Amino acid sequence: MSAEKKAQIRAERDEKRRREEQKDRRSMVIYTVIAVAVVVAAAAAMFWRSGILQRSLTALDVNGTKYTAVDLQYYYNNTYSEFARSYAFNTGVSVKDQMFDADAGVTWHDHLLDQAVTRLTRNTALSRQAQAEGYQLSAEAAAEKSAALSQLETAWLSYGTYSSRDDFIRANFGSHMTYNHLVQLIDMEYLASDYAQTTLEAIEHSDADYQAYYQEHADQMDTVTFSQISFRASVPTTHEEGESSATMEDPAELLETLKTEQKALAEEVQAKLKSGADFDALADEYNEERYNSTVDSRATYAELSYFPYADWLIDSARKPGDVTIIEDGSDSAYSYYVVRFEGRELDQEQTHNVRHLLVKAGSANGTATPTQEEYDEAEKKAQSLLDEWKAGEATEESFIALASANSSDSSSAQNGGLISNITSSSNYVEAFRNWSLSPARKEGDVELVKTEYGWHIMYYVSTNDPIWRQNTTTALRTQDYETLADGASQGWTITQGAGMNLIRT
Repeated sequence: MSAEKKAQIRAERDEKRRREEQKDRRSMVIYTVIAVAVVVAAAAAMFWRSGILQRSLTALDVNGTKYTAVDLQYYYNNTYSEFARSYAFNTGVSVKDQMFDADAGVTWHDHLLDQAVTRLTRNTALSRQAQAEGYQLSAEAAAEKSAALSQLETAWLSYGTYSSRDDFIRANFGSHMTYNHLVQLIDMEYLASDYAQTTLEAIEHSDADYQAYYQEHADQMDTVTFSQISFRASVPTTHEEGESSATMEDPAELLETLKTEQKALAEEVQAKLKSGADFDALADEYNEERYNSTVDSRATYAELSYFPYADWLIDSARKPGDVTIIEDGSDSAYSYYVVRFEGRELDQEQTHNVRHLLVKAGSANGTATPTQEEYDEAEKKAQSLLDEWKAGEATEESFIALASANSSDSSSAQNGGLISNITSSSNYVEAFRNWSLSPARKEGDVELVKTEYGWHIMYYVSTNDPIWRQNTTTALRTQDYETLADGASQGWTITQGAGMNLIRT
């Protein structure tokens, strides 16, 4: 082999080795980058879970007071819960995917966050003003705050799902909330709220104020009476055979099919109502198909504001007997409301407050109808408790103590047996409601009343203002609060920081 050929072979071998070494180096670089990325991702996840960002980055600067994402998350969670209790949105779907104002492009998440910012700002302003004026918590507010903090210490024990007080706090008030920080927020809330309440109670509104407010806001203050039957199209998650709907048919196509069917039912009912059909009879006729129905419901706009037919009902053009179909829904469910307008009025009905102590007849869970013997036993116990009360001070305060300690109705027992604002349309058992609404009732009346639940010791507390006036009082008080709170923060600078992006739904 010639020297020239040998040199060529060595050159080719060296080039091959060089390419392999480059390949190895590139592989090493790639693996190193991947390894670094994994480590960085793990570190980032640990950093996120640590809460350092949430507790350090400013979400809101309220005129120099900096609040972190932890603070704002607390207000966001509270606001979310409040609106959820009013069924303002679907809690099964992310609020980021639900529109609050479609025309403005505002989601429910946007709205809740805006409300949280407003509430935090107002509490800051009111608490600062209270401190500047040397205001001290009222005895009642101080007692309520003390009770709330005491409950916070032990609430986790009653659930059986939390390992500690702090575990309970993180689950309910934000995953990075601490006990001490929560107490600081609670202190500010109580001071701001109590200061505002004391200030607002000193404001007196004349009859002229009430009339002027009503004239300007009649649509919101009037009570409307209506009936409705609704039909709902929703994609089932499983079929009778247990097979996922996604494997049976495209969900979007299925929903469109169901919408067509349910809308046809709604149109049938609408046509029959316009022809004079009886509403109750139609509810029975479509009992298997309808989603729900209500007859002669009474409500104000404030109580209906989250229902899609609210604006139709308060339209000044409405006449008794008007019928319409209101459509509302999302990508997973769609509803058709057949609504009939019955009437509208300035509601002059007075409301009534009572206290009661329930002695339940029969089993504690109430699964079986009580026997006569069990009713007799409950009556005997109720009479004994009533005699005990009469033998003592026989005051409302002593009745509160008696009901708190002995009532089987645990929800009202926590408030001394108080049931407020009872009206003729209130959803209470007939004997209970009739006793409370009797024209013969006087403050301090006490009597035993039998219902399907057992025997109630009834105590009549008061007859209140008419419904329209109570609603107007609430509206005027809201206006007064906004004037007070916004005045306290007048001229302030409010800026949002990077922590706003850490708020979780």
